[in-house]
Amino acid sequence: MKNLRKIFVCIVWALPFWSSAQLSADELYKELDHLVAKPTIENLQRLESYCDNFNLTVKSSNQELALVIARANLGYYFERYGDLSKSIDNYEDAYHRFKSNQLSDYNIYENVAVPLAAIYIRQGDYLKAEELLIQCASHAKDTANNYLLYNTVLSLSALYNSTSRYERSYLLINETLKKKGIPPGIAAALKNNLATSYFRAGDFEKAKQLLFEIQVLAGIDLVNTYKSLAFIALKEAKAEEAMEYFEMAKSTLSNKENVSARDWVNLLVEESELLLELGYTLEAQNNLHKALSVLLPSHSGQDLPDETILYPERNFLRIFDIYAATTETVKDALRAYDLAFYVANLIQQDYTSQETKIIHQADIKHRTEKCLNLIWKHYSDSKDTDWAEKAFAYAEQGKASVLMEKMVINGQQNEKASALENLQSKRDKITDQLLRAQFKNLNDNILDTFISELANIDRQIKKVRSNLPKMLRTELDLVELQQKLKSDEAVLQSYFLGEKSNYHFTIDNSGIRMYRLPDTEELSPYILKLVHLFDSPEGINNDVPNFTKSAHDLFEVLQLRYALNNNHLVLIPDGLLNFLPFESLLTEPTEGTSFSKMPFLAVSEKVAYAVNAQQYLTSRSNGERKSVLGIFPIFKGSPEELSYSEEEAKALGGTMSVELVMESQATKSNFIKKAKNHDLIHLSTHAGSGDFIIPAFVQFYDDLLYLPELHSLDMSGKTIVLSACETGIGKLQKGEGAISVARGFQYAGASSVLFSLWKVNDQSTAMLMSRFYKSLSTTTSVFASNHAAKLSYLQDENVPNSKKSPYYWNAFAYYGALDSYDKTNNTFWWWGTSLLFVGFLAIVFGFRKKLH
Repeated sequence: MKNLRKIFVCIVWALPFWSSAQLSADELYKELDHLVAKPTIENLQRLESYCDNFNLTVKSSNQELALVIARANLGYYFERYGDLSKSIDNYEDAYHRFKSNQLSDYNIYENVAVPLAAIYIRQGDYLKAEELLIQCASHAKDTANNYLLYNTVLSLSALYNSTSRYERSYLLINETLKKKGIPPGIAAALKNNLATSYFRAGDFEKAKQLLFEIQVLAGIDLVNTYKSLAFIALKEAKAEEAMEYFEMAKSTLSNKENVSARDWVNLLVEESELLLELGYTLEAQNNLHKALSVLLPSHSGQDLPDETILYPERNFLRIFDIYAATTETVKDALRAYDLAFYVANLIQQDYTSQETKIIHQADIKHRTEKCLNLIWKHYSDSKDTDWAEKAFAYAEQGKASVLMEKMVINGQQNEKASALENLQSKRDKITDQLLRAQFKNLNDNILDTFISELANIDRQIKKVRSNLPKMLRTELDLVELQQKLKSDEAVLQSYFLGEKSNYHFTIDNSGIRMYRLPDTEELSPYILKLVHLFDSPEGINNDVPNFTKSAHDLFEVLQLRYALNNNHLVLIPDGLLNFLPFESLLTEPTEGTSFSKMPFLAVSEKVAYAVNAQQYLTSRSNGERKSVLGIFPIFKGSPEELSYSEEEAKALGGTMSVELVMESQATKSNFIKKAKNHDLIHLSTHAGSGDFIIPAFVQFYDDLLYLPELHSLDMSGKTIVLSACETGIGKLQKGEGAISVARGFQYAGASSVLFSLWKVNDQSTAMLMSRFYKSLSTTTSVFASNHAAKLSYLQDENVPNSKKSPYYWNAFAYYGALDSYDKTNNTFWWWGTSLLFVGFLAIVFGFRKKLH
């Protein structure tokens, strides 16, 4: 009986699983029909539960296809109910299940890929959307499916408009419009997207001409047409006409059937933008509250919502940004911007690729600039440091945040963080393989395989991320920062370069000060003028007076005089300043031509750089170097030969205990394998800053190491010395800085990096590195040795004046801890003095004892 009872209990316990195992494809279709007939949230959740159970036992192709169709419908209905996260999960499952099982008899592109790409665009995940739509376009052409092609072009052109690639958009649409037999509704939608391209590019006449053509078509949805005409009228300062067109858009939308809540929210937000531009701030704010009530049914009242009820929805960003512009007080405006920052952070955490995250840094920086402009008005009047502290917190929170997020993950010691790091590393490796496949023009099937692998990894990353705590922004501890600056005997100067307004902050142990710089239109030429003098060796030598004037003018413009209180200076550049060799600036006006006598900033200050204040605050010295790896491909006998690289290797080997990997042994695979066993890695080779197609790279004897693969490596805690050209140069991304080889090593975990800002001279670099390692062998300080090498070169009487131009000695910038040897020397001096004093006392007391 006891055994029978146990069996009965087991059967009862297993019934749900047994029933799900027995669920057939036909029964799943019946559940789907039930949802389609009555699309309630309860029936939606019921079908989702059936799919989850069905997934546990699916075996045949027919069952897989049934699950694909069910998941596709779940994606559609979850999107209708506003749950974009679940919509994406189900669409992605359907698409990748269909592709990986090589299924057929279902239009996966029209039913899944195109709507999924549209949601990616809504969420700002433009790279994933573009990858998917390119696959759709390829399939549409191969199968002569014009309907799919039109829908793909509509989505792609919307994506290009969203990412400011207007020329690409209207080339694509104009090519498509050449086709015959396009349905009127599709033609109108294509022309509307084309009009948007022209409008945003500033060609209002072409935009209006297209919109007028759409207006005369019968039976066409004209909501977007009227809205576009309204905003064109606004740009042309025709306020009444703008309002008339917008009222026509509202009326048209009201008469439509099955209008989604999202359509109404979009209309309300766009009307708020229009009202704000026309000066009707109260009416604009009322519209925003209506939009919030749709997006947040639990929120009522005229106040801003609490952040705890917000979720990743890009419409919130528009609402809070507009709301900030309608408020009367700085406090309320900053509160609205804070909510926008909070939502932006939530959205960022849903992105799986750093490229997508970087794209959206521009929006964050633009919002930050508005906050700083508001605060500056109060700070400049009151000089209240509370305002300066608040402004500094805003300026820092969006600076290199993508890089800092990776650094935080790298630093976490737990299983989930390690799993996420491993997945991201796999993603970077596959991205590198996809990149190389594209360079080789491999066939579409191979590219599709890599894209599918990326999508699969992305789904795994999202799953792991969902089990990790949200990485919310934390404010910088200014007191802790000041204490570190005091300990380092340093001043910190942090810059913020906006679209129009520019600021900088000076911080030391005594406090914080905020300053306004010239606007971008005036400041940029100053910076570019000096930066371009370093494009070639002749740039400075051919016109020394021009250099000395530019170098001192920029020193004054950047207000660096405020930062000359101590021997150590920490600089946080921004924008174009990432490419500026600050140590070449002149602290006083200079008329002479002798470089060794010029008052360079490098002479009066030891300079270190940081991507943001948090990175400086958390930077720590590696202490004594345990092992050094030197990579020297040299490229003998080739046009790319680095003849002085051998001397550099001899200098390194003569001063440090080092493993040298020379010539044909200096392969990419050898570097990756051997780097694991060393603390300091010296790379003497060629490198490139990349362009809009090719990413930045490091060259080895046999292959190039591109950024995606570099990102996949583990360089945790290592010091990297990049004795190569342009390793600090790369595509400049707002808020994130230059996407360079140097940043690639930081992203891979390197704690400190020494890198070049231009095409360095082979001979002078070898001389500098010889001096650098001679100093490092006695001080163990990369920071101090970099500074010592520069001054040693500059003051060397055997170096002719023409080779003492800062072009030759100041190419290398150091990002890392201020582990200065001065402190070591001071410690030795203290102990030495103490021992001498103790010895003196012993002699005195011994002498007294003898007298007694």
